This record gives sequence, structure tokens and C-alpha cells, in this order.
Amino acid sequence: MTTHLAAEVDVDRAFATVQDQLRRLITEHPLQIPTHTVDGRWHIEPDPWAPLWTGGFLAGILWAVAAHTGDRWWREQAEKYSELVEPRKHDSGTHDLGFIFTPSWGRWYAVDPSDRVRDVLVQAGRTLAANFNPRGRYLKTWVADGSTFIDIMMNLDLVYQAAELSGDTALAEVATQHALTSRRYLVRGDASTAHEGWFDEHTGEFLRAATHQGYRADSCWVRGHCWAVYGFAATYARTGDVRFLRTAIDCADLYIEKTGEALVPPNDWDDPDPEHPYEASAASIAASAMLQLAEILEADGAAYRDYGTRILALLCTPQFLATPGDGWEGLIKHATYHRARGLGVQESNMWGDYYFVEAVERYRLLHGAQR
Repeated sequence: MTTHLAAEVDVDRAFATVQDQLRRLITEHPLQIPTHTVDGRWHIEPDPWAPLWTGGFLAGILWAVAAHTGDRWWREQAEKYSELVEPRKHDSGTHDLGFIFTPSWGRWYAVDPSDRVRDVLVQAGRTLAANFNPRGRYLKTWVADGSTFIDIMMNLDLVYQAAELSGDTALAEVATQHALTSRRYLVRGDASTAHEGWFDEHTGEFLRAATHQGYRADSCWVRGHCWAVYGFAATYARTGDVRFLRTAIDCADLYIEKTGEALVPPNDWDDPDPEHPYEASAASIAASAMLQLAEILEADGAAYRDYGTRILALLCTPQFLATPGDGWEGLIKHATYHRARGLGVQESNMWGDYYFVEAVERYRLLHGAQR
């Protein structure tokens, strides 16, 4: 049973745990990119479902620790793990290049802009944009040419940044058209979201909604919904188009309505008999997304700041945050990768850990927390 927590987060304590767990990972498994844990230990094997998409999250956590500590050693590790994913800038077989490059090379550019880092980001953005279907006005997934995911909203920021850094406005138009398509077909009238949309790849006609990880095609898979809150808010930040802000707010409000005092949601809100009460990687994303909305809305964002902080405070308790030395190698427990396939169920995963760390960073900025 979840109690109502005071909305306070010990930033130093959270980052101390992050450092302990991260140092163990990169020491025991150097230059390896895990996706999720098995029995609490990182599973160092290729992703069994999707083209590997988690390397950017590991590099991103390293960049966050480097920024928090100012320690040159962490900066060196962040650069090393970012360089590890650099060849993916030409990978046209995945829709997840934003997940790979925004936390890694995007953070690198933010702290130390250079022609080399810019060129990597521009190339990765161009590669992703090349998957655009102009008839359906969507970016396709690795599943099939007629498939698009709500997840892709999280990858658009890379395309927008590539447009900004290169001066190529056509790239930005690709991202905006995809966002509008997602808003029309993947966000329902009640602000719930579909995981996947299928189109006729030749005519662009929308055919149906589907899901890989949710309860059923017309249900709301919560991690995908959190991608929508975050992704539409980030797209508004890039474009200033209030349609995207309105969608982000509507999706955030539904999360708050559906999850309420539990703060951490199940895998799918519409599952009448969920196997587990929590999908904590969705909560990590939601915490960062709510705090991002608070940053955007400023004085009008107090409700999102407070709710996001409450999610984060719960994630910082021993129920969810690993304790160094207890044998658990990830950060956030009770997360799930792919329930239907039995992958990483009630474990830790790289995106749950990354967005938890990002949420702590956002909390520090919004609340003026001191190191």
C-alpha cells in the first residue's frame, strides 16, 4: 500500500546510489550495453526483441554523473560509452536513434559543443528522418514499413536538433508531420494512447491500432502513454506549437487521474487482472515528463511539479531504489521491459534507470536542491 509521501528528494543520496551501481556495472561488464536485469543482475546478451536501443541511456547516466560530480573520470567514461554507439548513426534499421543519441551525444554537445559532436548528431538525425513515409506522414518502425509506434515521439528531438544544427528545415518538417500524425491516430479522444498504428504503406491510409506490450489493441499501455506525455512536451519545446502542449497536458492529466495516489502505474491501465501492480520504468519516465511540463508551464505548472516530485520521492524509497550492496545491480526495481514476452518482468532496465536520473536532475533545478 502506497502512503502519501512528503515531496522531498535527497539529491545527493540518489546520486550516491547511482554512482555505486553504475561503477559496478562498467567495472564488472566493461563496454557492455545491457537492456534489463534477470534476478536483479544485468543480462549481458543481445536484446531478444528489438534492435539494441539502450546504449544511449547508459552513456546518458554517465554524463549525468559527470555533471553532478565534476569528476574527470566520469567524463572520460561518458565519452567512451558515447563513442561506443557512434557507428549507429548510419543505422536505418531502427526507429530508436533518438534514444541512442540524445542522451549520449546530445548531452555531450550540451556541455562541449564541437564540429565532431555536431556532425554525429546531424548524421543520426538524417538517418532517422530517412524512414519517413510521406504518404502516411509517419516515421516507420523496425517492425514493418506500415508500422509506427507512440515511442517514436521520444525520438523526434534528435531530428529537430539535427535540423537546428544543419539548417535543414526539411528535417524539422519531417518531425512535425510525424508528431501531427501520432496526435491524430495514436492519441484517442479521451487522451489515452495506442501503442502502434498500422498504415497502408502505399496510400498512407490508416488501417488500425495494435499493441506489442499492452493488454490489447484498444487498451492503454502505460509506458507508451508516458512516452506520449514526454514526447509531445518536448516537441512543443522545439516548435512552440500549442497543439502539442495541449496533447502533453491532456495525456499527463490522464496519467494523474488513472494512477492517483499509487503514483507508480501497472503495465496497462485497462488490464482487469494485472499480474503485477507496478511498472516502475513508466513511473521514471512520468516523473521526468511531469517535471518537464512544470519547466515549460512555469507558474502554471505547479500541479505537475508536485505530482512528478511525489512520483520521484516514492521511487527513491527502498521499495523501488536499489540499496548498494544488496546484490541488486540496477537502480529502479519493479520495472518491466516486455510483459507479453516475459522479458525483464519486475526487474530493472536501462531506460527506467536513465529517466529516474534525469528526473532527479530536473527536480534539483526546479526545487533549487543543493549538492
